[in-house]
Amino acid sequence: MANHRLVTLIWIFTEKIGLIFLSMITFIAYARLLSPAELGLGTVIIAIVEVIGIIYSSVLEDPLVRLEHLEDQHICTAFWCAVIVSLMSVVVITFAVMLYTTDPMLRWMTAVASVKILFTMMARVYVVQMRRSGNFKMLASRTLMGKVFGGVAGIAVALWGFGAWAVITQALIMEFVSIVVLMLSDRRRIAFYIDGAVLRALLTAGIPVAINVLSSQTLQRGVNVLLGITAGTNAVGIFNIAMRIIDLPRTALYNGLMSYALPAFARRSADPSRLIGIICDSTAISGFVLTPIFVGIAVTADDIILLIFGTKWAEAIPMLQVLACAAALGNTAMYATTALVAVNCTRLTLKAEVATTLLALALVYGLGHLYGGMAAALALLARMVLITPLQIRGLNTAIGYDWRSFFESNYRSVIASLFMAAAVVFVSPQLGLQGYWHLACSIGIGTATYALAYSALHPQWPQEFKLVFTAR
Repeated sequence: MANHRLVTLIWIFTEKIGLIFLSMITFIAYARLLSPAELGLGTVIIAIVEVIGIIYSSVLEDPLVRLEHLEDQHICTAFWCAVIVSLMSVVVITFAVMLYTTDPMLRWMTAVASVKILFTMMARVYVVQMRRSGNFKMLASRTLMGKVFGGVAGIAVALWGFGAWAVITQALIMEFVSIVVLMLSDRRRIAFYIDGAVLRALLTAGIPVAINVLSSQTLQRGVNVLLGITAGTNAVGIFNIAMRIIDLPRTALYNGLMSYALPAFARRSADPSRLIGIICDSTAISGFVLTPIFVGIAVTADDIILLIFGTKWAEAIPMLQVLACAAALGNTAMYATTALVAVNCTRLTLKAEVATTLLALALVYGLGHLYGGMAAALALLARMVLITPLQIRGLNTAIGYDWRSFFESNYRSVIASLFMAAAVVFVSPQLGLQGYWHLACSIGIGTATYALAYSALHPQWPQEFKLVFTAR
């Protein structure tokens, strides 16, 4: 069992580390080749398309993963409903953009980008089966191959001078390659069959999950859309640079952790004490890795932006610092939604998710014209401050996960990260270094300080973390 868990996590993080590396290459290329307005336009279009695809996916994927037995009628119903709904969405989006704008290029960009929904939805049943069987090797392979082909195509389009088309091309080819790889690995024939009872059951279980996802994804994508409306695509481009720096490690690592966590939590859903135990262990280990990363990004934001992306993105520095603080706070309750899905109690935080999302979007809409991208960054931070205690309250109601468990899981990584930040802020300026040497020394000082502080707070952490793979 321990070896299986280790192999599973190794494949998950092989995929995610590979994604970070590949994303960094394309991200830096776009920062160099595209203007803020071009990057902003492509981002807004993809944001609209992706939020629709992710909402649809959440209705089907997590409920299918949680099923005790996955039968052919589940697979057929989910697949063909996904295809039908996706094709209808492509048509609706195409006609909607024709009514919204007379710009032929914008019409074509949006219509082509909407095809991504179809590829995303077709992949769901294959992803579900691989998550259930623990075949994370294939999941990693298809994602990495999609990223390679999509990244190469996107950079090529940017080099040819097609601007925002680069972002759309990358996203579309990534999804297309991913579904092709999945279908080649599982050549089963999915019969055209839709079971009404199965569909109703999936919708009943999936709609609350989708509303939570809608809240989260509407926030992430909706911020870009509203910022574009109130402050223009240039502001979206500046904000997106800061957001992408945070999203590279967060999305890659979070998605991998959640892919593993949901089935692991679901297996323990009948025993709250064991579930609380694995949530605490998972939070402690994730915080050990992720919290110092985001705190470190906040204290080295100047070097990251100016050295890697150039002075034309200097306005993104304070936004990056605010977003890094929001991400560090989010680590403390990162498994809350997944745990609630595992015990089928997502309704407990539904109102809170929706209300805080609407508040954040209202802040962006109201302040975007005054503060540009900083309005979006502060709105995301405000939402994180509000939603975290509400998520803990929901977990407490569902399984008895209380504030003591929350603090025991997080205090070491938070305190050690604060010591790390203080050391970098006070020691780095005394070194008299500039450029990449300054950034490298800041990273070295921060890493050493964090390791020493965490070990002082918890000397037995290597042995305790190892137990996660052999216990519970």
